[in-house]
Amino acid sequence: MVKTTRTSGVIGLKSYFSTVQQHVEKADTLSPNTKQTQTPLVPILRVLPILNLMSLDDPQTESIHMLNRSSMCVPEFKSNNDKTTFSQILLITSIGLLLALALHYRLRKIRHSKNIPRLRRSHKHKGHEKLERFSHYVVRQMGFKDRRECPHLCKLANEYIRKSGCCEEDIYSFFSEEPDADSLFIKLVEEFERCILSYFAYHWSHADLMISQILSADVEPKKKLKHIVMAATRDQRFERVTKNLKVARVFNTLVEEMKAMGIASVDDSECTEVMAPVAHKDRSPVLLLMGGGMGAGKSTVLKEILKEPFWAGADAVVIEADAFKESDVIYRALSSRGHADMIKTAEFVHQSSTDAASSLLVTALNEGRDVIMDGTLSWVPFVVQTITMTRNVHRHRYRMGAGYKVGENGDVIENYWERIGERQQLQEDGKERKPYRIELVGVVCDAYLAVIRGIRRAIMCRRAVRVRSQLTSHKRFADAFLTYCNIVDNARLYCTNALEGSPKMIAWKEKEKTLLVDPEEIDCLKNVGRVNENAESIYELYRRPNPACEAGSIWKDIVLSPSRFNIQQELKYSIQKVERFKQCLQDTPKSETEQSDVLSS
Repeated sequence: MVKTTRTSGVIGLKSYFSTVQQHVEKADTLSPNTKQTQTPLVPILRVLPILNLMSLDDPQTESIHMLNRSSMCVPEFKSNNDKTTFSQILLITSIGLLLALALHYRLRKIRHSKNIPRLRRSHKHKGHEKLERFSHYVVRQMGFKDRRECPHLCKLANEYIRKSGCCEEDIYSFFSEEPDADSLFIKLVEEFERCILSYFAYHWSHADLMISQILSADVEPKKKLKHIVMAATRDQRFERVTKNLKVARVFNTLVEEMKAMGIASVDDSECTEVMAPVAHKDRSPVLLLMGGGMGAGKSTVLKEILKEPFWAGADAVVIEADAFKESDVIYRALSSRGHADMIKTAEFVHQSSTDAASSLLVTALNEGRDVIMDGTLSWVPFVVQTITMTRNVHRHRYRMGAGYKVGENGDVIENYWERIGERQQLQEDGKERKPYRIELVGVVCDAYLAVIRGIRRAIMCRRAVRVRSQLTSHKRFADAFLTYCNIVDNARLYCTNALEGSPKMIAWKEKEKTLLVDPEEIDCLKNVGRVNENAESIYELYRRPNPACEAGSIWKDIVLSPSRFNIQQELKYSIQKVERFKQCLQDTPKSETEQSDVLSS
């Protein structure tokens, strides 16, 4: 649960009242003829308990109605000439401002807390949390007090979050009898999207629980003996599957590398995402480094790049570790047993898929092929050593090194590539090899948006990562981007913050020229560089000022839109109408059947 502390503001108001009291006493001494039935300190002392009650540190969000109206009554002041003094006006005005300010902060906290999914922790069993289901969350956002009032809405919400094949058709048919069905369809889909943006904006350490609940059945989850046993024997199962498929994995990886290099003759329908070979020309080969945090939108940008004339005619090898992961026989065997161990399974095969991608990279560079390397580029030593190898691969051949190793004395040794053989500059046809041209394409977006994309991808593609690892990859790439720009030939940076439309190029560099940036958009890169890797929600993502909550952001303009409440009320009325109609249709056949049974008897 996100906590917003405003204690300092309340303390400041108390200090302000102390100053007001001094002015009041001073005014009283200047007007000795004016007498009051009560000292001005009395209403102040009565207001201070109200401040404590309405403090934003109070976890109870329904305590506004508990205010004692009798203690809020301002005493009636009387004077000899029946005129209100300046001190009395100042005091009453201050009390009114104080109450209005406290009420404003309290209502704002209640409004924001509505967006937070409810999380219940078990006091008896540590580690057993129960998170509000997405369908129940949508019902609460729409203003329904009981989800049994709208069972069809719950079903539609579950279908939409999973992106089932007929979800949009079911939504439209739900409103088919309404006169403005088209408008209601669009508004409900947009409301589902807003609910997704807010539902995944909290409890990031429980992302695996969110994913598991969405992918599981609609019934309430129950702890069964089978699930407990599966969790307890996870390591043994992983070890057994690895042992049984160890040899099969080696052959499968070799076949995938041969497909990527274009050596094996394979039908187009059987090609994986690992490769995309075309025709090679007599020119300098190109290494294109695609970098950005997980969920930044690299795949979207890559699709646009492959449409460019140069890459459309290039004999390019596209290298992506995730493609090897999905084709890994061990990964597929473990994934086929369910989604409960989705993150653990991905982490288990991460190193093997990374090694396979590195092996393909060095092989393609040794052969002088055009290469597109798609990765996070978050680890600077690996990227720098890769660029150094690429600069010299036309003279020497390379192979994979030992990688990241920690010595016995604690020293870290990083050696990702090793030079082999003598110096050679000639190709097999006798022509001199040309050096590589290295290009960099970076992709950045708001870290909050990347988290949303990552969770949604896990639901649809069954491929998940931890939110902390995701935020770390974004932060490291943003910090290293300028370093990479200085050691490559060309560089471009794209921003994918727009929910619709093409990615926007916000920075570029050509050859020895300096990096040119869009001054209005480059702040996105700077903001990602100061991300809090341990954030639990959108409000902990950045230090103040939080760009994710400023005007113009997705959170401010879409999730917290002032017009959202009116749209929800319109949808609620229409949904109630449709739900009641469907309920009547279900009850009518039952009643007719009962009547026919009575008549027949």
